[in-house]
Amino acid sequence: MIPEAYVAHCIPGRLRLKIPSKKGDSAYFSTLAAGILECPGVKNAAVNSLTGSLLLECEVDAATLSAYAKKQSLFSVRRALPRHKSLFVTVGEAFKNYNRRLVQLTNGEFDIPSLVFLSLMISGVVQILRGNIAMPAWYTAFYYSLSVFSRAHVDEYDEGEDLTEGIEDVEGEGLFEGFEDADGD
Repeated sequence: MIPEAYVAHCIPGRLRLKIPSKKGDSAYFSTLAAGILECPGVKNAAVNSLTGSLLLECEVDAATLSAYAKKQSLFSVRRALPRHKSLFVTVGEAFKNYNRRLVQLTNGEFDIPSLVFLSLMISGVVQILRGNIAMPAWYTAFYYSLSVFSRAHVDEYDEGEDLTEGIEDVEGEGLFEGFEDADGD
């Protein structure tokens, strides 16, 4: 199988490729350096097996270089090096997936913010019914539920249609034609 190379850096005359699957493989990078120098337009090739990178000084377009490398079974070029995800990105993507599934399962009736809102409102009511009015738990729950509600995309919901559109009066004119607003328009 041909290893995948990712473009790490590219400016005219200089190209750095990363080949993560071959990192540490000095035999591969020695063969790669010799093989890529035979590509027309490649002036110099520097390899670093410890970082898994290939630095090229070249006057060849990316398509030609990619075709040559693939034909010689050196590597296949991909657009960008996959980035490592931070914890926040990973957790955020997980919640987006859960939210999407929840919306699908409930036919759009519920999403994660609406469930958080509902559960915090219920928690607040339970605290009041238990007599914990002096405790901050019930109003904290209300505060958080309203905070979630205000951050939800409530404005995405349909506000209804203009019901007067297309209605004509008895004489066939639009119901509001001929009327002027307070500004005289």
